[in-house]
Amino acid sequence: MKLKIFLTILFCLISLGFQNMRSHAETPAARVQGMLEQVMAIQTDPQLQGPAFREERRTAIKKIIARNFDFEAMARQALGPYWEKLNDAERVEFKALFQDLFQGSYTKLVLDFLKREKVLYNKEELHQGKALIQTTLIRVNEEIPVDYSLTFVQEQWLVDDVTIDGVSIVRNYQRAFTRVIQRESYKSLLQKMRLQKQAIETPS
Repeated sequence: MKLKIFLTILFCLISLGFQNMRSHAETPAARVQGMLEQVMAIQTDPQLQGPAFREERRTAIKKIIARNFDFEAMARQALGPYWEKLNDAERVEFKALFQDLFQGSYTKLVLDFLKREKVLYNKEELHQGKALIQTTLIRVNEEIPVDYSLTFVQEQWLVDDVTIDGVSIVRNYQRAFTRVIQRESYKSLLQKMRLQKQAIETPS
């Protein structure tokens, strides 16, 4: 009898735990909104304004990007069919280089263009572990559609592409990478990526 009561209580606690997990599960829209709010907070922090604090802002924004993007999926998509030709060590190398390049490029974009703009969250589409969050960035005399593609990975929603005014960042990378590989070589692509990464990170 005591065992039956114990098992009943245990089952109720486990069920309650899973209910709490579901109720607190972050939606794709909440993930995107949270990421943008964190970035805006850094960009508008009175104590971090001016050129002297640009590097500090850059470091903080890069950390936010690192937490919210699925770099393995992005690297795989950006390299397209050439990804399958790489061995495990080469994939690790390419992913690390791609992550550094993307974080540097996207952080520079944020630093230069995202400050006190208003963001409208227009629509959330969900389908089998994928999500599309459609937003509009409101600037002075300008409205820019920005769509975030997310995938549910490792119990969380992560961004795997950003489309700005109809232009996909990942597809842009894929076209550029494919062109270099076809005209030159994969080794040449890696060298160009390293040089571009250095150029982005060099203080202007």
